[in-house]
Amino acid sequence: MPSPGRRKALPAVGAVVALAALSAVVRYADREPRADAGLFSQVLLSADGRTLTTPVMWAPCQEAEPRLFARETPQTVAADLKTGRTVDQTHECPSAGRLVSLTLHASLGTRQLSEANTGKPFVPFPAARLADVGYLPPGFTAISDVPQVFGSVAGPWTPNPYNRSDTVPSWTRYYATVGKPALSITQNLPAAGTHDPAPGTHAGPPMSVNGHSASLVCDTDSERALTWSDGVSTFTVVSIDPHHAALSPSELLRVANGLRNP
Repeated sequence: MPSPGRRKALPAVGAVVALAALSAVVRYADREPRADAGLFSQVLLSADGRTLTTPVMWAPCQEAEPRLFARETPQTVAADLKTGRTVDQTHECPSAGRLVSLTLHASLGTRQLSEANTGKPFVPFPAARLADVGYLPPGFTAISDVPQVFGSVAGPWTPNPYNRSDTVPSWTRYYATVGKPALSITQNLPAAGTHDPAPGTHAGPPMSVNGHSASLVCDTDSERALTWSDGVSTFTVVSIDPHHAALSPSELLRVANGLRNP
């Protein structure tokens, strides 16, 4: 039989356990999705039609990661983002951009995809149409970070993964290596014409990518962008480096010539 002292301690221990459990529940609840945030970013549809992927931007030290969700019917798929609940407002940290994904119960197929928050339909970029990357500069590898801003010299074709067109699907991939400039490859469907250089930039010499006329735009040596259409897609390859060491035009051209439509 427990001693009187032990009997008195049991309720106290139980209270501590209960408080700890309640605290854990509260912390878990704080990390549950909170509200519809709106799905305005690029959306990639996997080759099998079942997985949707989109970039999200949030402050990791202050809130839980946003989540992608969808409501499915035999005719439609309504997708949206839910914001993460605030978990800590006492610290500040840089915003982070990452990719989040959701697997549908069945392939999207011919079902209409729309924003759950607005009901507005949009067209995702089909991963099956992504061009193969045949060449990257030495040391460059794909990265999961999705920056909010990636240069400006390409004008309308400047990568902007957080501002999706509902009718012209696009997808941007990012690459980097330690101590070297970053690189992005953006593909738009269908093909469209090129545009004049953005204000404050200058056009480089005429170039050709696999027999297609290309537009090279530069901002000193900190940013270079190469844009062209091949009759199927419009591509923009951008190199940016704040230390004025963007990839050379010849390296950009080599990356561009290495892209092949599937």
